[in-house]
This record gives sequence, structure tokens and C-alpha cells, in this order.
Amino acid sequence: MNEAYLEIVELDNGDIVLRPVNTEENETSEPLAVLTISDDTKAFLQNRYFDLAKCMFHAGIDFVYSEDFSDMPEDDQDMLDEFETNLSVPSTLH
Repeated sequence: MNEAYLEIVELDNGDIVLRPVNTEENETSEPLAVLTISDDTKAFLQNRYFDLAKCMFHAGIDFVYSEDFSDMPEDDQDMLDEFETNLSVPSTLH
């Protein structure tokens, strides 16, 4: 598996995305995951909503590399192979 570096960023529209780090200037990467947090939740969490997003993305990555996920049906193996192509261990989240 090749090494991939990931970043968590908030887009102009308020969505928070997990995506590969851009290697070339002016290049944008297709997000691996998109999280939309409601304005009410952002107001409740104040400045901590981004921490919540990071925890959620970390939990998702941990799940993908857990034994629970490896027991997936054979039909879903293509999806896993594609995900692993985009996200390889070790990864760094910012």
C-alpha cells in the first residue's frame, strides 16, 4: 500500500471534508467523506464543532481498518479496494 496524507478542512459552504492532501498548487482533491454540521449544533458546540468532526472522521477510519469491517460481504470488496487505494496506512490527519 502506498502512503497517503489526509487533511480535514472546512469548505466555504460550511461542509467539513476528509480528503487527500493536495500535492500540486491549485489542485483540489475529491473528498473521501463530507460532514455537514447544522448551524444549531455549531452554535451549541461553539468553537468545538471542528473537534467533533475530527473525532467522527477518526472513528470512521478506525472502523474501516477494524476486524468488524473486514467481515464485510464479498460484493462490497470492490468498494473496500477503491477506498484503500485512496486511503493507505500510515495516514496523517490534520
